[in-house]
Amino acid sequence: MVYCGKASQGCQNCRTRRIKCDKKRPECSQCIRVGKKCPGYRDQLSLMFRDESSKVIQKAHAQWGSSGSPTDPSGGLALASSSSSVSAWASESPSSSSDSPPAATPVPQREVAPERVPKKVDLSMEQQGLQFYINRYLMGHPDSPRTGDQVAAYFSSADAAQNIMIAVGLAGLSNLQGDKNMNLFARSKYVAALKQTGQLIASNDPSGLIPRLRSVVTLALFEVVQGKGPKVTVGSANTHINGAVAVMRSALPLNQAPNRGVYGVIQLVFSMFIPYQMTDTPLPSGFFDTLKFCKQMMHGLPEVCSVDLALAIARYLQLSSMAEHTVLTDGRPTTDNIIRQFLILDNAFESLESRLFKVFPYTENQGEYPPEAIFRGKWQLYKGVWSARIWNHYRWARILTIQRLVKFFATCPMSSNKIIPGTRRTKCYATIERLAEDILISVPAHWHHPVLDPEVTREFEPGGYGNSGAVGVPTLLWHLTTAGCAPNVPLEFWSWSYNVLLVVWKQLGMRHAKSLSEMMEEHRVKLDKEVTEQIVKLEEEGQTPTYQAI
Repeated sequence: MVYCGKASQGCQNCRTRRIKCDKKRPECSQCIRVGKKCPGYRDQLSLMFRDESSKVIQKAHAQWGSSGSPTDPSGGLALASSSSSVSAWASESPSSSSDSPPAATPVPQREVAPERVPKKVDLSMEQQGLQFYINRYLMGHPDSPRTGDQVAAYFSSADAAQNIMIAVGLAGLSNLQGDKNMNLFARSKYVAALKQTGQLIASNDPSGLIPRLRSVVTLALFEVVQGKGPKVTVGSANTHINGAVAVMRSALPLNQAPNRGVYGVIQLVFSMFIPYQMTDTPLPSGFFDTLKFCKQMMHGLPEVCSVDLALAIARYLQLSSMAEHTVLTDGRPTTDNIIRQFLILDNAFESLESRLFKVFPYTENQGEYPPEAIFRGKWQLYKGVWSARIWNHYRWARILTIQRLVKFFATCPMSSNKIIPGTRRTKCYATIERLAEDILISVPAHWHHPVLDPEVTREFEPGGYGNSGAVGVPTLLWHLTTAGCAPNVPLEFWSWSYNVLLVVWKQLGMRHAKSLSEMMEEHRVKLDKEVTEQIVKLEEEGQTPTYQAI
């Protein structure tokens, strides 16, 4: 695409006749007046990606002083000739009376007229932000719009969500370029989007539910892209997600939607777990009311296992907070009770795994791919984006649950020995590694590494698009961080996850990815220090140290 000024939004007939179109629907007044069928108006995406190359060529021709093509009919360049050069060549031609054979007629040298290329039209800051958002955040992801109808549906609400799309795009672009002025402008668009979204929500128009949700969720995405440290970022984003849940709850049930719209609420609920876990904030009572409401609406359906998973994760957050805020003394009843509760929860997760697989099955595949893009050459094919996401929520939560048990092995050995048998300990480490590997090999279903050819990525993509682009990427990054830093997993897991975070940062300008990569670096330094101290201690005791993967 070559930019060529502001596009007309009128119908094709009016643009061809070069008259003003009043853009009335279903047909413009000009077409009705002359008795022609109005072809309709271009959608937002067509306007942004229109091909103006022919107009640029016409303008260039006018500046070159020629009409039509810059090449002559025979296909050669239309060059200006010089009579003085021709005369000079003629005077130097050999005489016909010369004894030498007649030379070939010399080709007159012609001077090439200097080309005057039209000046490049720079995009405005708003156009740069929208372009960056479309290219990096909307398109090219497993959950991007695919068909013309999906694209049209996304941009049908472009006026309502345009400010926040520009804000996200400019935030990412300014992060990569280090442009403070651009970042300030991104914030101003974010503030405008907040006001605009508030007006959308206040209108409570049933037909505007999707634009309202999209605006609220994209506001949360802005917080993640802008980034002010992991805890602050997830806390700010969570405020918007809570708002999205409230919007969705107010609209349910949606009888025309699958499962009457409950899936939308559950997806939002799952995205709230990480902020609560990261900030160690107690779950509000309304959170459990929402899950109870969802379970009632899905009563008797196999998919209700997704609500049971959400309840199990909520239970983990409660137990984790209890463990953090309780003085645990090894061998005491209080400590024993908390360890038992975590063990019971892990058993519940284990039984949930088989239920989830019946409802959300997937297959594991293997092939030859770039190792930085496909972990160990393995990838998983899911039936839908939601299936891929729910599995990683499960893996993330269960890794954290078992991680707590592993921590008890070291901090409370007497209580752990009483409650957790040796065989279960071995199983804990094996389960963590299996789940961590599953998170890593699931990545192509959530995000495409830029080294992959677009044609290749299609085989990894699940069905059932939500058309949300990169909205699911921030959650994936948390899951990757947990998998890469899980106890006793191979160093390969850490390295691969860390490199993905860096690529996402460079690709999207998402500061959240950069912050998580720094967390992983700190984790690596801490582990290396612990290993060094352990080696020194063993050597001082005259023992031979054993080296674990991490």
